Amino acid sequence: MIKQLEFKKIISSPIILGLFVLFLLFNCFLIYQQSTLRHDMRSLQPIVHETGTLMNEEGRQKLQTSYEQDLNTWNKLSQSKTGDTYQTAVEFYKPELYYSLIESNIYSKEELQDINKLAIKETYVNSIQEIETKYNELNVMENAEEGIRLFGLKGAAAEKVREQYTVLKPRVEELIQNKEHLHLFFHGKMFGTHSFLFKTLFGFMLFQAMILIVLFTAFIVNYEFEHKTSLVAYATKRGRRLMWDKLLVSIFTSTLVTVVLLAITLFVYFMVFDYSSLWNVPISSGFLIELNKIPFISWWNVTFIQYLLMSCGLVVICQILFVLITFCLSMLIRNSYIVFTLFGVIFLAGLYVPSIIPKDSTMLLYAHFSPFILVMNVKKWWMESGVFTTFKFYEVITVTGWLIALLLTAWLLIKRFARENI
Repeated sequence: MIKQLEFKKIISSPIILGLFVLFLLFNCFLIYQQSTLRHDMRSLQPIVHETGTLMNEEGRQKLQTSYEQDLNTWNKLSQSKTGDTYQTAVEFYKPELYYSLIESNIYSKEELQDINKLAIKETYVNSIQEIETKYNELNVMENAEEGIRLFGLKGAAAEKVREQYTVLKPRVEELIQNKEHLHLFFHGKMFGTHSFLFKTLFGFMLFQAMILIVLFTAFIVNYEFEHKTSLVAYATKRGRRLMWDKLLVSIFTSTLVTVVLLAITLFVYFMVFDYSSLWNVPISSGFLIELNKIPFISWWNVTFIQYLLMSCGLVVICQILFVLITFCLSMLIRNSYIVFTLFGVIFLAGLYVPSIIPKDSTMLLYAHFSPFILVMNVKKWWMESGVFTTFKFYEVITVTGWLIALLLTAWLLIKRFARENI
């Protein structure tokens, strides 16, 4: 009954509900802005149905044959209309030809869509050899040395980075042997779907959930003190145990809010963008490489759907950590506004601390094992993510260590509150 009343305080708050709806609308707006790409992205589905996702010798030959047949069909059409033929689909888009053809309305809308699909298929055909070459030449130890030089790491810190990239090296060899990098996926340089989904959308959802969670956790923990009913509420032994109820309700509500926020946003995203044939494609696909030309190297051979679920789970756990941080602050500072402000200061301090640690100390690397830095790099969770966070179990170690420490701190504060004179 008490837990239900505490939960009711949260869901009846117009600020919490208003922000939640506002955040959902904002996420839908972000998806809408990106939705212009969905038609071009759908061009991949018939290719996958025709050739499969794995571009080994067999898949590559099927794709090449399909592309040549489509190009031949297009050349017959263009020859009948303008007398022109093309060696490649991209030739059609040369400015000196393309704009005059569009203005003259020689081609119908459907025919222009056909050449656009052919150009996309051509991009995939041309990318296969480029991807294979890049991965065959990939040297993670050179990447490690480049990162060490870039950030000026020395001594023990530099050696620790080399040690972690040595651990990564067999995984790269396994990835190439399994041909994970040769599975078709939405082309990163054309669509940038990985950055949009896991950096933009997930990034916003993390901070949206965090704002809501800090607000309602501080609100219910300090409710009695701010409404001047603490002397009545905490006058008995059962009253002093009320803090356990508040903590449990905060954790439950944070999980509920985060799951609902993720579920609705991702539902809208996958309704707009068709991933139907790509759920089981390895997340380490070379086709995901974006304009920065950095490959995505996951620590394990996981599919897109597995990676998505793992990331969603980690988002939920991160929000529980933020609940515990806010709860501990609220037990020490009985003012919701100050708690919210102080949380922001601690968050920024968590990002700043590594910058003041000497470049030759391994503490520089260990300082990155914090939830504040973790949530800033959603795009690279569970994979090679730069010299500071490329540890095989970085995410697991970070959330586990902080979860244990914060639970212990919360328990000690509740025990102290039970004997405190208010």
